[in-house]
Amino acid sequence: MNLRLWLAGLDPLLLNLMTFALLSLEGAGIPGIPGVIPMIAQVATIDAGHTTLLSAVLWGVLGNWLGSALGYTLGRWGGQRLPARWRAAVQNERNEVLLAHWGAPLIVVSRTVGSLRTPVTLLAGMTAYPWPKYLALSLLGAALHVGVWQTLLWRFGPALLPVLEQRGREMLLGMGALAATVLALRWWWNR
Repeated sequence: MNLRLWLAGLDPLLLNLMTFALLSLEGAGIPGIPGVIPMIAQVATIDAGHTTLLSAVLWGVLGNWLGSALGYTLGRWGGQRLPARWRAAVQNERNEVLLAHWGAPLIVVSRTVGSLRTPVTLLAGMTAYPWPKYLALSLLGAALHVGVWQTLLWRFGPALLPVLEQRGREMLLGMGALAATVLALRWWWNR
């Protein structure tokens, strides 16, 4: 099966909606959501002339931004329902001082850095970071994150797709073996 032809044959509207949905989940801070996958699929449809780079970026930015707003809302109105241990890990004086001092750049950068996305988003909501300011910074971060990634993938993706098609299975098995090894070592270490 030719991956590029299969991806190019996808309905652009359906792909845009899936991009929006997956990047909303990723933007909300749900760990393990592969936001780059729909962006790679967008590359094939852009390359085939079924959509444009601007359209792909727009759907991705809107999805990531909506997810960020949902994550903030969860922190703001649902944060008190989190287990006390989780709240203590996120909502402590050190983090609140960090957000007060570096809030703007942290919110922008957290859109791209997955390990920051969830704690910064929840902390901003839990500490009642100003909503309009958060939305503006989150939009800037989403535009930078999706815009840079989608543009780089658009530029270099056509060369990447054949490699994924040829070596994707081996890469997936290798990542699975690496994850299993890390989990086994962690289990052994904590035993």
